[in-house]
Amino acid sequence: MQKQKPKYKAGPIYTNPLFALGVVAVAVVIIIIIASSNSGLSGPDSDYYAQGIYINNVDMSSYTRSVGEAQLRQWSSSILNNHYTFTFTDPDTKQVYSWEFTPSMVDAYMNVEDVLSKAWTLGHSGSRSDQAKMQQDLRNHPQYFTVSLTYDETKLNDYIERIYNDERIYIQPVDAAIMLTATKPEIYAPSQDGRELNKDEFRKTLLGLMNIGSNTTVYELPVEITIPSVSSDAAENGLQLIAEYSTDLSESSSDRCSNVRLALSNFNAFEVKPGETVSFNEIVGERSILRGYKEATVYYGDTVTNGVGGGVCQASSTLYGALMYAGMDVVERDHHSLIVSYCQASMDAAVSETQDFVFVNNTDYTIYIYTNVINKGSATVYIYGNRPEYKIELVSTIVQNNIKNPAVDIRVDKTGEIAYYATDRILYKEGKLGRRSKLERLYYDWETGALAEIELISEDYYSGERDIYYTGIH
Repeated sequence: MQKQKPKYKAGPIYTNPLFALGVVAVAVVIIIIIASSNSGLSGPDSDYYAQGIYINNVDMSSYTRSVGEAQLRQWSSSILNNHYTFTFTDPDTKQVYSWEFTPSMVDAYMNVEDVLSKAWTLGHSGSRSDQAKMQQDLRNHPQYFTVSLTYDETKLNDYIERIYNDERIYIQPVDAAIMLTATKPEIYAPSQDGRELNKDEFRKTLLGLMNIGSNTTVYELPVEITIPSVSSDAAENGLQLIAEYSTDLSESSSDRCSNVRLALSNFNAFEVKPGETVSFNEIVGERSILRGYKEATVYYGDTVTNGVGGGVCQASSTLYGALMYAGMDVVERDHHSLIVSYCQASMDAAVSETQDFVFVNNTDYTIYIYTNVINKGSATVYIYGNRPEYKIELVSTIVQNNIKNPAVDIRVDKTGEIAYYATDRILYKEGKLGRRSKLERLYYDWETGALAEIELISEDYYSGERDIYYTGIH
């Protein structure tokens, strides 16, 4: 009996090892194919940018090289070749003026080609293993590229300046004109507003258009109204009478009154700008007979005598008092050696060939000085300007009085009317006593009247006059 061949019994196909290996191989091929078409999983030799490459914050891994380059070039070209119109409408005539602009006018350029080359090189250069490693690194550490704009700064500035200086736009503001009349300052011509292009805003707009472009092609120029430095209102406020100060001339001789008037006349209708420093001696000049000054009583040390220009110190003292009330700063000031009768203690300002009175306008506003001298009456200085921040008062305080000068002045009487014998010592005149004093400036709030500050201006010592004695010659 023939022996039958046993039947072959096939097991399940998925249990076959060869089949399992084939399935894995097919899966790998499918994954590679999918990866080749997937932007995030591009491999070596892929036409797509590597994952992790960004240009101007745009993920380039979704673009092939040709598409990405074309779109970036098209974007930069649309910006650099765009045409813009800037307009200005004259508010008075309603006439519209326009100016054209394209980035090429200032040689604008974008480094597109350089960025595209660098972006593509990452993940697409070197061996296949180098490319794979780089692409893996880019997934963990993305690289960002930015297209930068360059342009000719000089051409851009020239373009802006041409529009800024265009007479159809620019109007220079006109300050209010002030005339110094014989009695006070007055406005004789009102101020006028001007206008000008806001160069900073215009520059920002141009740079924005050159960097990112715009669908809007017509823009209104940023033209602004410019205010004059001295408007009519400001000028009016700056012509207030802010201080006046007078000293007594009732006991002065006509010659002395004449000297005071002549010295102060140099300051009549006198303008002092903000920050300006003024020297009394420079303005008044030499006190001489040729210049019209006369002989009158003057202080010489601790004695009283006659001299050309006697009384000029009263002129400087009157000016000093007015400036103190106006809130000005004093740079240089000396007190007299003896007490003066025409003003309070520490309110005087002595001047001579070696002494000067110097002050500075420490405010932000111009001041105007006017003077008036009444023969045998008074000398007055008026200060016009902008009202000070605080109301000002001056306080003169005598700290010590009745200071006797121990020195004496002995004179010889050749007539014998006062003293006859050489051994005589007759008191002819007892000298004025000296004193110590100080001057303080008090600042009060205009609205509430509250004291805001006390400023010590000076502390002064005045020696007493010498007693005058006569002796005879017999």
